[in-house]
Amino acid sequence: MREVGIGIAGFGVVGGGVLSILRQHAGDIEARLGGRIVVRRVALRDLEKERSIDVDPALLTTRLEDLLEDPGIQVVVELIGGVDQAFELVCGALQRGKHVVTANKALLAARGDEIFRLARARGVDVYYEAAVCGGVPIIRTLREALASDRITALHGIVNGTTNFILTAMAEKGEPIERALAEAQRLGYAEADPTLDVSGGDAAQKLCVLAQLAFGAALLPADVLTEGIMALKPEDFRWAREFGYALKLLAVARRCGPAEGAAPGAQDQLEARVHPAFIPAGSLLAGVRGAMNAVVLHSEALGASMLYGQGAGAMPTGSAVVSDIIDLTRNILAGSPGRVPLPPAEPLVSVRPHAEVRCAYYLNFSVQDAPGVLARIASQLAARHISIAAVQQREQNDQGQPVPLVIVTHVAREADLRAAIADIDRDPTTLAPTRLIRIESV
Repeated sequence: MREVGIGIAGFGVVGGGVLSILRQHAGDIEARLGGRIVVRRVALRDLEKERSIDVDPALLTTRLEDLLEDPGIQVVVELIGGVDQAFELVCGALQRGKHVVTANKALLAARGDEIFRLARARGVDVYYEAAVCGGVPIIRTLREALASDRITALHGIVNGTTNFILTAMAEKGEPIERALAEAQRLGYAEADPTLDVSGGDAAQKLCVLAQLAFGAALLPADVLTEGIMALKPEDFRWAREFGYALKLLAVARRCGPAEGAAPGAQDQLEARVHPAFIPAGSLLAGVRGAMNAVVLHSEALGASMLYGQGAGAMPTGSAVVSDIIDLTRNILAGSPGRVPLPPAEPLVSVRPHAEVRCAYYLNFSVQDAPGVLARIASQLAARHISIAAVQQREQNDQGQPVPLVIVTHVAREADLRAAIADIDRDPTTLAPTRLIRIESV
């Protein structure tokens, strides 16, 4: 039976999942491929560390170079994480004509253009299904299933940690600090959860998705990114009152060329990650706990959603093994490059964040004084922002701030920000105004 050799770099949670799946499903995989996948080397940091799965010690090494120098390895599987060392490993593999499978969204978001350019030059493949949403096959869907369609918008819950936290806040009324502590206790959040709760992890994933869905060339710095730590239990109560759910959303939307652009100019793309109110009956509103989901809007198919577990040894390991199988099939058939890499040149440009247009939830903290609502309404109107709904709660204690909540119609971000700056400068506004964008998913 024909064989394809692989080398795995990284033997953590995902690496253990990959080896476990390859071992448990070896017979089924061989039957489907008409060939055998053989693990020839496993690179890890500490040879003495106890592992959840036994591996022949002869396969283990602490040198990543052993994967590159072994002529029997045709596919290098990068699971070490980070950017710099992973980039050196991936580029070293591609330069030697080896194919690559990676689960590293940070690497692809930061240096994906260089990696794909080198892969094209060397005629080898880069697969990365596990880099976004774990076991949810969003990458394969964009690369293959929807290759004939034109994506117009993408909305995703792509970070399970934050979705677990927001679900707890919505269902239990907990403050965010308590919900985060519970997520850490249960293993859904890291000891340092900054990348998750800041929105940074979701922004990296959006860069990868936008490249495939729209032909964008995005860096995380290009994505309007806001985290969840400023959210309060009252935001979830207001969301329910207005008929919404509150989620951390990754959004990419095709907008057409810039106003006044020359004929034939590129479309622009909104790219943002932030908390958002979404209709309570929408597809994404019911995504609970640590689950992930992505809703795609395309011209031919309309709306479609992919849903599943976005992290963990077996879901992520399953996506990695799926890529290994696909690559092995290509190698055995002598057909590398069967699935094209993302475009070499960007097909869309990034729309300035100031030009984003959506509706907004605004939470003001104001004095209980005559004319305050009229003043705020006038300042919004001066910036061409119309009001869809207003709610005010009376306070029993004299002199205490009064919460005033306004939901706007669709407005331009720059106008909204300018209006808030005007409103917050007034002495009757007692705290900075908080805003949450509203998305129709």
